[in-house]
Amino acid sequence: MDKSVLAFLLPQWDGTTYGGLQMAFAVVFLAVVIVTPLLLARSARADQWERRLTMLAGPGGALPAQTTAEELSEAVATSAERWAAVLPGLLLIAGLLGSFIGLGLALSDTAGVLGGQQAPGALGAVVDALGAKFKISTWGILAFLLLKIWFTVGAHEQARLAWSTFTLRRLQEQAGAHQAQQQADQQQRLIDAIREAGNALLVAQQAEAQRAHLRHAELLDALRRQSTRQD
Repeated sequence: MDKSVLAFLLPQWDGTTYGGLQMAFAVVFLAVVIVTPLLLARSARADQWERRLTMLAGPGGALPAQTTAEELSEAVATSAERWAAVLPGLLLIAGLLGSFIGLGLALSDTAGVLGGQQAPGALGAVVDALGAKFKISTWGILAFLLLKIWFTVGAHEQARLAWSTFTLRRLQEQAGAHQAQQQADQQQRLIDAIREAGNALLVAQQAEAQRAHLRHAELLDALRRQSTRQD
């Protein structure tokens, strides 16, 4: 049997149940390690986070006043980013599961050898094959390490957190400017109301002055006519 590290790491199809199990786990692990970074590169972008923010908070982007950058970062994370956060652990657990299944199959073979009282060489071959059952666990650990290294180098979470911090600051500035504009509009409406009230009062005073002038003129005219009759 080839004892090299490469031979241990490569999947082997020997026509047995465990051989098929190896191939299935190898395909899944390889697909996840290749596809996950590609999906992250496509979805972990500012335009996708902005779209998520619009879906969550509406076109205006109104958020609760106590929202933190960490909370916003979690809220705008895309599906690919959410899966990427848990996939390394899932791959690790899947590797352990595959190894336990392989060990169970190997122990069943061992029981068959012992029950049939076959040659010691057959038992030795089965025991020697037990070590190969940890192959799937090794794949799970390697996939875990590769994804963790990729996520650390890509710094997608740090980029999303930085975007969230910048977005919160921008939204707070917009909210402050909107509030200041509302206050200015309210003050302007108050000034306009005061001006209109002053103009109305001035018009009323002018009208009253005109009426008083007319009454005074009528009184003078009446006195003049009375004085004429007396003469």
